[in-house]
Amino acid sequence: MGHFDLIYLPTVPPVARSLASEVSRPSDELEVITTLISTPGNGNFSSNTISIRTTLEINLGWTPVATNEPQTHLKVQLQDSAKDLEYVWTALYWYFQYTSDVYFEVPKGKPVPERCVELILESDVLSRPLEFAAELERLGLVDIQIQEEKQIHLVFANVFWQLSPELFLSNINAHRYLPAKPLRYTLSNGVIRHPKRPLPPPQGLPFYTRHCISDKVNSVFKLRPVDMSDLDLIHKWMNTPRVSEFWGEQGPIEHQKKFLETCLASQHSFTAIGSWNDLDADGNLTGWKDACFFDIYWVKEDHLARYANNVHDWDRGVHLLVGEDWARGRSTAWLDSIVHFMFLSDPRTQTIYLEPRVDNELFIQLLTRYGFYKAKDFAFPHKQAALMKLDRDCWKGCH
Repeated sequence: MGHFDLIYLPTVPPVARSLASEVSRPSDELEVITTLISTPGNGNFSSNTISIRTTLEINLGWTPVATNEPQTHLKVQLQDSAKDLEYVWTALYWYFQYTSDVYFEVPKGKPVPERCVELILESDVLSRPLEFAAELERLGLVDIQIQEEKQIHLVFANVFWQLSPELFLSNINAHRYLPAKPLRYTLSNGVIRHPKRPLPPPQGLPFYTRHCISDKVNSVFKLRPVDMSDLDLIHKWMNTPRVSEFWGEQGPIEHQKKFLETCLASQHSFTAIGSWNDLDADGNLTGWKDACFFDIYWVKEDHLARYANNVHDWDRGVHLLVGEDWARGRSTAWLDSIVHFMFLSDPRTQTIYLEPRVDNELFIQLLTRYGFYKAKDFAFPHKQAALMKLDRDCWKGCH
C-alpha cells in the first residue's frame, strides 16, 4: 500500500479529498488502518469539513480459499444524512483504488479468490445500518448474505468498478453513465439490424477520468472527444514511424483531414484523445498533456463483425495508438481506463474486441497479460490480424 495525502475522485475536474491514516498492529495476525477522508464544503479544507471515518481491519492470517469469505472488514461511520451514499462510495473507492491485497500469497496453482471486502456500517441510529444496507443492495453495490444468522454486506471489486459513480456522486460527477434505456432497433446499410446507438459524448466535454497509480504512474487520466482542432496533433502522431508502421495513415495533413472527417461522420464509432495530468510531490496536478488516440466502435456495424463469431448487439471494439513516446510506459494504465469506460458506459456490453496486426507482438503480449485471449488469426483485406477478446465476466476491475 502506498502513502497518499490526497485522493482524487473520478470527476471532471478531478475533486481532491484530504486523507489521513493511522496504522496499528493489535496482534501478529491483525492490522488496522483508521482513515479520515475529509470532504471540503466549498472546495477548501478547514476545521468545518466533514470527515468520513473508515476503519480497515486486515486479517493477516487469512488463508485464500475459493469462497466468498472476505479477507478484510471496512467499517464506515454513517453521518445519517443525504450524503451517506457519497461517503460510503468514497470509502470504498479509497479501499479499492488506494489499497491492495499484497498481504496474501496464494500458493502456486491454488484458486485465486475474488477481491472483496465486508462493509460494516456504523451509526448512532440503531435501525440506520440495516435500512441503508438495503438501499445499497438495491443499487447493486452490496451483496447481502446470511451467515450464522447474521446479515453481512459484501462488496466485490469487479462489481464496484462496473457501477456508475453518478449513482453515488450525483452533485459533483460530470460523467454521462446512465441506466440502460428500452431498446429500439434500426438498420445500417439496409441490412445490419442493431440497437439504435446513443449519441457520442459532446465535443469539448471530457467523458471519463480516473486516478491511475502504479510503480510507474501517479497521474489522472481523462478521455475527451476528438474534434477538428486536433488535426495538427493527429497529423504529427500519424507521421511518427512507430505509429505509421501499424496504422498506415501517414502523409500530408490533407490526408489526416480526410481521416478525421471520416471518423467524425461515423454513425457507429467515435474518436477520443487520452490525456495525462501528473501529480507532483505535494499531490498537485501539473497540467494536461495529450498522449493517446482511441477509435471506439460498436462491433455489430463494423466490418470486423464479418470475421468474428457470435457478435452480440452491445459488444464494443477499439483501435488505438500512443502518440507520445514519454507515455509508452503507461500502457497498463490507459488500457485499464479504456476497458473500464467501455464496460462502465453500458452494462449490456459483454465483450470487448481488438484486432491488432499479428506481428504487433508487444501489444498482443500486453493484451494477454491484461486478460484478453486470442480467438484466432484472420485476414482483413488490408492486414493479417489477431482477434483479441475480453469478456466482462473475466474482467477483475481496475488495477
